[in-house]
Amino acid sequence: MPDPEVIWVIRGRLPHAILQFMSNSDILSKADRALRPVLKELGQFPWIRIEGCCAGHKQEDTLWFEINVLGASGLQRLMELLRVFDGKLAGTDCRADCLLSYSAPADAPFAPHGWIPTAIEAFWPARNDWRRSQSMIIETLLSSIEETSSRLSEPQSSPCAINFCPFCSSSFIRIDTLEKSSNRYRCGDCDMTWTMIEPTV
Repeated sequence: MPDPEVIWVIRGRLPHAILQFMSNSDILSKADRALRPVLKELGQFPWIRIEGCCAGHKQEDTLWFEINVLGASGLQRLMELLRVFDGKLAGTDCRADCLLSYSAPADAPFAPHGWIPTAIEAFWPARNDWRRSQSMIIETLLSSIEETSSRLSEPQSSPCAINFCPFCSSSFIRIDTLEKSSNRYRCGDCDMTWTMIEPTV
């Protein structure tokens, strides 16, 4: 078996098996009991929306999460979490994949503007003791979240201008008016406006 690694795959479509969306209010109650602690930890991050998950129910299955990630800063945070997770899986016969989706089937709901559909999938060897590997993956993911949670929760100060609407997360933003001390922006989707004080250069 090849050395475990995180495989970053950019695909035009996610596998059908991981496009089983649940409403946000039902996710925790319908989720596999083994995954509920992980869902509670991930739920503390405002840059993640959990859309679906499965812990795997037989040795041929995988453990997966279907999530939406907010913008480039959210992807940076997710990559940091997965690097820690990957490091903890090193030396085991388990591995994890991360897939970003830029299109979806016609019957799948579209992610809101500014949110990137993402899937995390963990694999274990198809053996009779697969439940031990499943438990190890869940415990490793929990410890990875705990190790990085303080950094993942910190607000990031972007070195560039705002790139999504603070009201609807749309990336369709226009400059409404330019002033010496502040600029007024307008969202092209929800038509909300806001003013930002620009830093002194």
